[in-house]
This record gives sequence, C-alpha cells and structure tokens, in this order.
Amino acid sequence: MRTWSALALVLALVARATGDAAADTPARRAEAFFQSSSSSPAGGSNHTSNWAVLVDASRYWFNYRHIANTLSLYRTVKRLGIPDSNIILMLADDVSCSPRNSFPASVFGNANHLANLYGDNIEVDYRGYEVTPENLLRVLTDRHAPGTPRSKRLLTDAGSNLFLYITGHGGDEFMKFQDQTEIMSKDIADALEQMREKRRYNEVLFIAETCQAATLAARFYSPGVLAIGSSEKGENSYSHHLDRSIGLSVIDRFTYWTLEFMESVTPHAGATLAQWFSQLTNHRLHSTAKPRLELFPRGAHDARVTDFLGHVSKAAPMAGGGYEGLSSSRGGRVRTESADAGDDAATRGGDGRGDGTGGGAAAAAAGKSGGEGARLKVGDEDAGRVPKAVDGGWATPGARARGEGVAFAAVSCAALVGAAAWVSAKAY
Repeated sequence: MRTWSALALVLALVARATGDAAADTPARRAEAFFQSSSSSPAGGSNHTSNWAVLVDASRYWFNYRHIANTLSLYRTVKRLGIPDSNIILMLADDVSCSPRNSFPASVFGNANHLANLYGDNIEVDYRGYEVTPENLLRVLTDRHAPGTPRSKRLLTDAGSNLFLYITGHGGDEFMKFQDQTEIMSKDIADALEQMREKRRYNEVLFIAETCQAATLAARFYSPGVLAIGSSEKGENSYSHHLDRSIGLSVIDRFTYWTLEFMESVTPHAGATLAQWFSQLTNHRLHSTAKPRLELFPRGAHDARVTDFLGHVSKAAPMAGGGYEGLSSSRGGRVRTESADAGDDAATRGGDGRGDGTGGGAAAAAAGKSGGEGARLKVGDEDAGRVPKAVDGGWATPGARARGEGVAFAAVSCAALVGAAAWVSAKAY
C-alpha cells in the first residue's frame, strides 16, 4: 500500500513538472505577452504596422500654408513613433528655398516661429513635378515603373494601418494637383479597393483638407476606411492666422486645431479619434468636419489616435526564450512589429527602406540602424526582458531562468523516481 502511495506521489509530481514545462511554450508566452502589453481598448485594432502617406498637392508661394499643413502632420507622426521608412512624403513645392522666404531653409506653421517644420531630418520622397495624381495612385496600389526605389514605395500588407492625408485646393469630389491636373473621389476609392483586394491594409484613416473636402470621400466603398474632411459640400476651408513677417497665412484651421490636440498625445496615450474629432468644432473651423463612419466597423470611440498616427513596437517570444517581432517591416532575421518605437526605428538602409543588409528593420528594437541585424545587441542584458543576439536565437535572463527551472524539475523528478524504487524494494 505504501508502495502505491509513493508511486502515486511521484507520478503526480512528474505530471506537474512536465505540465509546467509544456505550458511555457512560445505560443503561450506570445499570447501572454501581447495580452499584458496590449494598449488597445476593447474592440481595438489588431494591426501590426503603421504607415503614413502625406500629400501637399499645391505649389507656389501663396500656398505656403498647405506645405506647412503637411509638414506639421509629418512632424507629429514622427514624434509619435512612425519612422521615415514608413512615411511617404509628397511636397509639390519647396517654399523653404523660395527667394521670397525671409527665413531660408525654414517653414513655420505658427507666427511664433517656435518650431521649424523643415528641420534637418526631413525626408521628401516625391517633390515638385513628381507630385501627381498618377504617382499618388501608384504609391497606393504599388504599381510602379521598374527600378522605382524602395523609398518611394508603400510597402504595406494586410496588417498595416494607413494614415492618408491630402491638402490643397479642391471642390465637389475632386482635388487639384499644382493647378494642372485633378484626382477624383472615384479614383481614390478604386485605389483603396485595389489595396483591399491585394491585402495592402488593415484599416485606413483618410483626411482631406480642402474646400468641400468631405466630398473627396463620397465614393469610397471599401471596408475598414474612416474618412473625415475639413468641410462639407458647399463649404470652404479656411486658414487660421497670418504671419506678418512671412506675409502669408501659415496654416489652415483644421490642421491648427488638430495640432493643438496632438500636442497632448503621447505614443502610449489612450486618446481616441472621437476625442480628436470633437475638438474640430464649427466654431473653430468655420466649416463642418464630419467623419464618415459607416465603412469603419469599430467606430471612432473605439479607435485610438495612435492606431493610425503612432507606432508602438511589440516583440513576441521565440522558441529558445527569445523575442521576435511580427511585422511587415521587411528586413533582417529579427523583425519588429512595425508599430515603431522611434523616428529612426527601421531606418532606411542601403537602397532606402532598410532591408536588413543596410540597417533595416532588425534595428527597430534599438530605435536606430544597425549593420548586420541578426548580430545586434540591444541595451543591457541584465535590464529585464532585453534581447541579445546569440547563435541559437535571442536569449534573455528570463528565458535562462525558465530553462534552469525546467532542468531543476527534471532532476527532482529523477530523484523522486529513485526514491520510489528504493521504497518499492524495501516493501518487497
């Protein structure tokens, strides 16, 4: 009887030890990690990367404010974590170099001149006469001419959230490009549908800042697209204030009040799109900014601002105790989930997008480019869950602790089995 009791005790201990080891699988660790690190509200986004396409469709000095609008949002999305490698910036004119500019190499969106929007680290992907309806549609659908560099391509996938912003002069269901050509609402709608069919986006936030801007989204029909314009049909959009030292209005009302709201938003903030849109009142804009929500199942109250304008890195545990990202950031053996952690994360490498050989997405965990992504060491090994490149994967102190625990359990089980055998021999 004592023999069977001892054997039952041994079997129970063995089952518990093996069960604990089996429970600590990469899949379970990944699930627990993302549940603990999730910053999305109930019904939140399940995207894996963030991209932005920012378009100034106007040229000439008197359209200074449209360039300032675009650069203001460019500065905002970079501050919230989207790197240049995930931003397509299209500027139809370079007012910073205009002979009329009293402040060379500078663009300001406020008369106080506190922030130079042009700065030293701006990366313009399409400029001047490259900014056309054709090139915008090519960017969205990824139908480029052979030899187009990666820096001019939107490398999204089915897990990508896209922020698409366009500003300039327009009217009922059209937007002018450089006073020469036009893009129609139907053109953008069909491009978005092609993106959906090719699995090039998870969700899209479309913003138009022009006269009768809401009509630019009137023909949209693809699911997962939330659109808002700075004015309704029959309404104009207005500039905010004049900078006398420049001699022009330097920003439009929609962008000005958007920036007022965004200055309080951080990469991990919980601010929602509904809270943002609530600041865009008719009293402030002198026009009506009304979102189109029927194609967007989550609703503006469940969508965070940083689901589209921000980027937060995530890493999933790998077999062997490491961490690997789950992203469309193309490059390197180690990929971060392209919700990025800094302006320089996944910095352009080699040919422009960072494909692992030139820096690339493998360095996103460090927030800067690295040479050979698979051999990158990040931070201090003793600082908790910090990856370190080794031949067998990305090892962590926690992973070693788990391995030592499993080994200890195995040794303990072996000792107990031996003890049970000794008890059995004595009993007989």
